[in-house]
Amino acid sequence: MNVLNQALLFGIFAISIPIVIHLLNRRRFRKVRWAAMRFLNVSVEQNQRRMRLEDLILLFLRCLLIALLALAIARPVVEGLSGVPGSKIAAAIVIDNSASMGTAEGEGTRLSLARQTARAVVERLPAGSSVAVSTPFRSDESTTEHDLANQRIKEVPQTDRHSDLLNALEKGARTLAGQAAAEKELYLITDGHAEEWGAFAALEEKMRALSAGMKLHLVLVGSPAPANLGISRLVPSGTLPAVGQPFRIDVEVTNYGAHAAFDVAVNLLVDGQAGDESWVIDEVPPGRSESATLYATLPRAGYHRVTVALGSDAVPFDDQRTIVMQAVDRVQVLLVDGEPGAEPREAETFFLRHALAPVSDEELGSYPVKPSVISPAEFASENLADFHAVVLANVGEVSMEMAARLAKYVKEGGGLLVFPGENVRPKFYNTLLHAKHHLLPADLVAREPGPATQTRKLQPTETNPLGLDGDLLASASFRQSFDLELPREGYRVALRYHDGSPALVESDLGLGKVFLFTSTADTAWNDFAVRPAFVPFVNRLLGVVVQHREANLNIEAGEALSHRLDASLAGREVTVYEVSDPEALGRLTTIRGGEESSTLQFGETHRAGAYQATIAGHPTPVLFAAQPSVRESSLEFIGAKQVNRLRDSATVIRWNTTNRVSEFGEARKGSELWLPLLLLVVLVAGVELVFAQWFSRSK
Repeated sequence: MNVLNQALLFGIFAISIPIVIHLLNRRRFRKVRWAAMRFLNVSVEQNQRRMRLEDLILLFLRCLLIALLALAIARPVVEGLSGVPGSKIAAAIVIDNSASMGTAEGEGTRLSLARQTARAVVERLPAGSSVAVSTPFRSDESTTEHDLANQRIKEVPQTDRHSDLLNALEKGARTLAGQAAAEKELYLITDGHAEEWGAFAALEEKMRALSAGMKLHLVLVGSPAPANLGISRLVPSGTLPAVGQPFRIDVEVTNYGAHAAFDVAVNLLVDGQAGDESWVIDEVPPGRSESATLYATLPRAGYHRVTVALGSDAVPFDDQRTIVMQAVDRVQVLLVDGEPGAEPREAETFFLRHALAPVSDEELGSYPVKPSVISPAEFASENLADFHAVVLANVGEVSMEMAARLAKYVKEGGGLLVFPGENVRPKFYNTLLHAKHHLLPADLVAREPGPATQTRKLQPTETNPLGLDGDLLASASFRQSFDLELPREGYRVALRYHDGSPALVESDLGLGKVFLFTSTADTAWNDFAVRPAFVPFVNRLLGVVVQHREANLNIEAGEALSHRLDASLAGREVTVYEVSDPEALGRLTTIRGGEESSTLQFGETHRAGAYQATIAGHPTPVLFAAQPSVRESSLEFIGAKQVNRLRDSATVIRWNTTNRVSEFGEARKGSELWLPLLLLVVLVAGVELVFAQWFSRSK
């Protein structure tokens, strides 16, 4: 037998109180010789034995009364005994509501089956038992109101997130840690999706540790889905998203099923409106991915929702994916020319300026990209906030003031493109831009003077982040370039030379992006500027820089949004709601203030799709989008061997609509005895009262 409140067992020592009182009040007789009393001696001697026995009986009942009361308050528990009135259970129910739980199951989903299971657990709990309902993403306090617990179960939402079951188990265990009950039970209700059990050894160890202090129940719901086609990737091309200009959307469709899918239609929607055409993939083999290329046109300047959708199937959450893009009608680029030359064609930025605006002079006015050329001496007078990107072309020296302004500009969302040349002094770049302000992704290695001994060719990396054509790049020849001393981390190589050395390196700083090219932007060290690959190369760089300014508006479901806004908006209230469900109640948040800007933060992004944040007193809402977790698209379940290993520490139940509710709680063995003991206290108190009255009568 165990007790739940061991400290209160010390109350048993209170039985010494009636004993002390008994000893203090013992009758003491003083013998007085009186002749008339000697005839009563015989009667007194006969009554003394009876009175002593009565006192001992009352003493025993009073001691027993105190001992039973202390034992009842200590709440003893007896194993091997069930059905005793007053026995309570402390239960924690963890319902997995990750994206895979939205898979169709009969007329509902796996999550609806999990809710049914959780209600069955509550139904089998003894009256007065506490129960806490939680998910991997939210916890509720324990309650003894079972109607409230059932309401919480009903309100468990479906998410498009990937869940951490290890963290969910720890949350459930913490809710039971402070509970005093005969038995503690933790129920994990999930579909057994293999991705959630990726860290199986850690989960198995955690369950083994928890089983030492409570009873674990693993309830597996649902059955494997027969097939699933999902959008596993949606990436806009690096081209500039200009108003009215079509740009490419690259889509990857993956077949997670065991059978091939044919004639798969991929549809494009802009702001909820379907486009004229869809892309049809002839066949997607099982376990393989196929690409689709779509073209979207943004009708006006500002933010737009771009959605790619497939036909619906049993796993609906990955059938569509949405991103938010900003269409621009005017892009300002500041070109800092370190070698203007005697005539325009000799300028370091000549080819850059024409590549950024590859149209005739008559069309320059309507073309969205507006390059402006200045000398390094004019840099101090420019307002960098007016430009989307700044290009340093063979700028020899970088002053401390220029370095500080560039670092601040990039941190706030600007883009910096660096093209070196003969004038560049690596010491200034390495000391100010790299070491001090962490602006450059790498150090420039000082060059040895003299002509190059061999030429090199450009080639994209395996990931090819700019989406450039390898054959076009290979047509250019590079005679000279800077070598780079790369740090351990914090950079990405976007282009390489054919010998493996880096040609284009990128990095992020704050909200902005930096590209460092190792050769010139003119024809001094290469013929790249007169090759067909140069125009798409320059425009992809600018497109990536412009899109990166809003990259934090596209996040994964469950990730917190952190978007920088103007400082004047600090403190304003924001209402956020899902665009797909505008009638739902919005969630409120407040814009946080900073020294030079403010930040919109929002963490309730459990569902995939577009969100709109309406700022009080501000005419333009902020659009952002959450992407469903790609990991949830897999159809894999944990295997039978793994399930059998879990049976060592948990009771495993495969639940479906045919299960009996009585299966929950069948193995309960312990029962609390506080109620029977309390009834016994009342009974002993009554007996003591009757005996006390009986013994005190006149004799």
